[in-house]
Amino acid sequence: MDEIKNHLEKLGLSQDGVMIYLKVLELGSTTVLTIAKKTKIPRTTVYLLTDELVTKGLLKPAIKGKKKFYLPASPKELIELAKIKKQQINDSISGLEKEMSHLQALYNSDHRKPRIMYHEGVDEVKKVYEDILTSEKIYLQCMSEDVRSVMGEYLEKFYERIIDRMVHTLEIVSDRPEDKTYQKSHSSSRNQIICIPEKYITKTDYMIYGGKVVFITCKDKIPVAIVIEDSEIAYFETMRYLMIWEKFT
Repeated sequence: MDEIKNHLEKLGLSQDGVMIYLKVLELGSTTVLTIAKKTKIPRTTVYLLTDELVTKGLLKPAIKGKKKFYLPASPKELIELAKIKKQQINDSISGLEKEMSHLQALYNSDHRKPRIMYHEGVDEVKKVYEDILTSEKIYLQCMSEDVRSVMGEYLEKFYERIIDRMVHTLEIVSDRPEDKTYQKSHSSSRNQIICIPEKYITKTDYMIYGGKVVFITCKDKIPVAIVIEDSEIAYFETMRYLMIWEKFT
């Protein structure tokens, strides 16, 4: 009997729930009052647990006259219910595996850990740029020709929108002729731009804003962005950025 009780508990039943089901299985048809007397479980608890067992399909209510009786699911029905439970668990495992990235993002939201997000594809990377635009101050180092090529007109308008929204920026670009032209046409006291030697060009763009650090690059012509949200890391990267800024100004 103990083995049977263990198996029933693994189906999600409490110890009292197991006792009630087995007693009704023994009696065949009975009332809450009889169940309470036979199991010595308080009647209020029996009312709650019989409703739960009905929901699980282990008991079936029936009315005779003015009395409410409960009938047990047969052992064969119990096996079928166990199989359904098994399938539901397997479905849950598959579903959780598919949602692992979202669950991991929630796990990473712990304030003791940096929150790290990965975005792949043009539309996903655009979401990162849109988030950047919500900041009041941005530090940028943008030199990647691959990113510029893939993001195309959107990226050109992104820089125009920075100016339109009166966002304060410090931006580092290369000393290539086209970047020098860009510096002359876009640099201002609010949006400062400096050029650094072309030898420092990287294939990854780099931005710091609102407690976040973003790296944007291309893999096989597909843009990807990694966002690290952590105030301490953002502070450290800001200090490092300003050291480079001061070196070339």
